[in-house]
Amino acid sequence: MKPTTKKTTVKLGASAVLATGITLASRFDLAISSALAGLAKTENVFTLSVPKFAALLEIIGEWAPSVLAATSVLIVGQESADLCPEHDMTAKLSSFVPATALMAYATTKTMEYLKYPVSGAISAALIASVAFAVSAMLYLLIGKIPDNIRKKIFLPAAYTLAASCAVLMTVSIIKTLWGRVRLRELVNMNSLEDYTPWYYPNFFSGSHSFPSGHTAHATLLLMLPKWLSGKGEKYRPALNAFCFGFIALMAFSRLAAGAHFLSDILFGFLIAFGITETVKKLYAHHGETLEKLSDIWDVFQKKTSAQLSKIREQISIKTVIS
Repeated sequence: MKPTTKKTTVKLGASAVLATGITLASRFDLAISSALAGLAKTENVFTLSVPKFAALLEIIGEWAPSVLAATSVLIVGQESADLCPEHDMTAKLSSFVPATALMAYATTKTMEYLKYPVSGAISAALIASVAFAVSAMLYLLIGKIPDNIRKKIFLPAAYTLAASCAVLMTVSIIKTLWGRVRLRELVNMNSLEDYTPWYYPNFFSGSHSFPSGHTAHATLLLMLPKWLSGKGEKYRPALNAFCFGFIALMAFSRLAAGAHFLSDILFGFLIAFGITETVKKLYAHHGETLEKLSDIWDVFQKKTSAQLSKIREQISIKTVIS
């Protein structure tokens, strides 16, 4: 089978699976999520039986995309500092601050999931300490990456950062607008009357079930294979397979946690997949040109630096003679 034919077959197969999933979700959303989350009713009280792996993946699902975005912004910041030495500290600081904010968000969400108070001076100090420590560790690790390698992953990191921002904004807007109530919220209310299918938005209800943010953000990992170049490209299929496996596991865990319905995770995946594929195409179209411009700038910078050094030496010699 030709590569193009194989790709077309895979795309058609995936589209058929997703279409089938959405069709099933439109009819059996509540039943599917209830079964996987262990919904039960005892003495007129609803309960869920959430497996431990689902609770663990809920935390991992906050950290994985946050670390990816923080790493991307730090790489962009450090490479920008190398390209413009005169603005070295500004570039590094402007990347370290958002990276720390991302780590603070992940830390806060982790504390919430563990039912640890997030308000108060002690909690604020803990969040700030963890966020700063993780960001500093990432900063130091990125600083140890050889310059030639960091230069190669600069553009993939920049495009990954763009995809992360696009997914975050799109999913957040739809969540707020749609206002779909989660299964576990229905259980807390001890009533299933407020359940609505995905195609009936509740408009600014304060709930955020549709679409699944964890699934969407996990899908951002599909940008990682673009980070591999040269000899590393042979590992792209394996990394792609790992990423898809992680997305599937994350999606399943959201159902098992009672946090989402099948339609939530399917649309979360579709939104993020559409954004990542668009960003990948933009990278493929413009990436080579931007890399050439970066190389030209690098050569120009080195020549300019060498000329400035010669001028400084001449000035120093003249000063000594006079």
